[in-house]
Amino acid sequence: MGKIKDIKNFVLNIIKIIKLIFETAPFLVAKLIFCNIMMGIVVSINVYLWKRLVDSVAQSLTIGDIKFSIFWLLCIGGCAGVTNFLTRLGIYYREIVQEYVNRNITEKLMGKIDELNMECFDDPEMYDTIEKVSNESVARCMSILIMLVSLAQYTTTFIGVVTVIVSLNKSVALLACLVMIPIFYVSINIAYKQYKIYVSRVQKMRMVDYLIGLCLEYDNIKELKIYNALTYLKKKILNIYNEYIDEDKHYKRKFLIEFTVTDFGHTVCSLGVRIFILYESFLKKKTIGDFTMYISALDNMENSINSLMDAISSLYTDNLYIESLLALLNMESTLKDGKREFLIDEFSTIEFRNVWFRYPNNENYVLKGISLKLEKGKVYALLGLNGSGKTTLVKLLMRLYDPEKGNIFLDGVDIKEYSLQSLYRNIGVVFQDFVKYPLTVNENVGIGNIAYMNNMEYIKKAIAIAGADKFIQNLPRGYQTILEKEWDEGSELSGGQWQKIAIARAVLKKASILVLDEPSAALDPEAEFEIFQKMKVLMKGKMSILITHRFSNTDIVDYIFMMENGKIIECGTHQDLMKAKNKYYSLYKLQAEAYNDSI
Repeated sequence: MGKIKDIKNFVLNIIKIIKLIFETAPFLVAKLIFCNIMMGIVVSINVYLWKRLVDSVAQSLTIGDIKFSIFWLLCIGGCAGVTNFLTRLGIYYREIVQEYVNRNITEKLMGKIDELNMECFDDPEMYDTIEKVSNESVARCMSILIMLVSLAQYTTTFIGVVTVIVSLNKSVALLACLVMIPIFYVSINIAYKQYKIYVSRVQKMRMVDYLIGLCLEYDNIKELKIYNALTYLKKKILNIYNEYIDEDKHYKRKFLIEFTVTDFGHTVCSLGVRIFILYESFLKKKTIGDFTMYISALDNMENSINSLMDAISSLYTDNLYIESLLALLNMESTLKDGKREFLIDEFSTIEFRNVWFRYPNNENYVLKGISLKLEKGKVYALLGLNGSGKTTLVKLLMRLYDPEKGNIFLDGVDIKEYSLQSLYRNIGVVFQDFVKYPLTVNENVGIGNIAYMNNMEYIKKAIAIAGADKFIQNLPRGYQTILEKEWDEGSELSGGQWQKIAIARAVLKKASILVLDEPSAALDPEAEFEIFQKMKVLMKGKMSILITHRFSNTDIVDYIFMMENGKIIECGTHQDLMKAKNKYYSLYKLQAEAYNDSI
């Protein structure tokens, strides 16, 4: 039953990939298949032409006239020319189709990654799947197409030459087919074993790729050199490669023995079939041309069968790899999208009611019974040490995750009823680990609001509010400078400068909810003060949430939530919490003293 299931999955997967390829470029694929079928027909015709040539040459030696021999030779030359043309045409179609397929699959993968929620990416297996897809699956789709069109060619050739051999003896054709079965079985078996080896290595391969990328990252080189970490990482990478080499020596030795035995058996059987053809031709008094045709047909039949077996074996191998691609494309988000539109004018309050949450594959709750209410037009601060749950709370607000227990409400309506896209449109965020895009300045900022990507007036206003306009003027190409040193005329920014770019990105969003996750982490005190003075203007009329472990910015907020171990331990205004002289008071004093000692 297991093998039947595997065959069923194999067929279904191939059908899915064929459908994907055909929807990409149907006419080009049809032309490619037609070229290969015609090449198969030409091979069969060529077998017959060689019979006529040999018989004609034999006759010419008797009558002394070679004009018919020349004619058949020209026909064979014409077939060779047609084959060359069809081969070149097939390569042209194949390369064009490959570009279309790569584009289509990339589009589907990017769309799927955009569609999936954050919970999917918390699973380590997800990254193994992505590794397999990025390394193998996309290329394997094209390999499947090549194998399918090859099947069309080899099947056509096989039918033609088998017809020729059957005219001599049906048993010969059957025997020639049977002797290929052991080789096919061994090929399939080895392909499956090789895939299992590949799967067992995926996570280590991902680690190697990650470590190599880490060593090549510009920002990391200084630390790697100072700590001599490159020596250690190189040793770690080479140890993994050495494991691969030892494994490959063992397995490839076994594969070599299996192939050698089957190849020897096939050679013996194939030689026996040729001796039988010679014997049959002698008994039935066939011409030299007939004998040549039968031997040529047998050679082409064996080549066709070999090619068919290789193609099927390759299809099977490719199928194993593209299962990861199909699995990724079939994945569905665990977050259900709502239908209600989140409108800015209708929005006034957000409420958390007894919210509990823990990340997938984690037994410990990050949020424990959180209840709070936020109002539009006010600035809130989520304070607490690292790991207290501040950022996680905001991730739930943005519906990157859903609470395990409890609910979040927008004006009394469960946040799950709102569409994700309308929610995202109305939330501007500066993450602590914001993305540094290897794009131009205006593109880096414009990503905050794609509709304004080419509107320099709005982009410059956002940049001015973020305090980034001065250093941008000094860049080699101003707003058109690529923010990555690796590119021509590119520039590398400091941590503080990048922070201002990220803030400008959020400013451009013009969202009704503004979330700032450690927005001043990379800024010096002077720049921090300047940013927050401008933030006061930006935050006006919005619901603003400041996530920080610094207490120097709390004078601009209306209300403070002090968090610890996933719970709210204190809440109130700055003045209220200072009067209470609890945790907030202690930490505020501690940071103030540390700052005064440093100046």
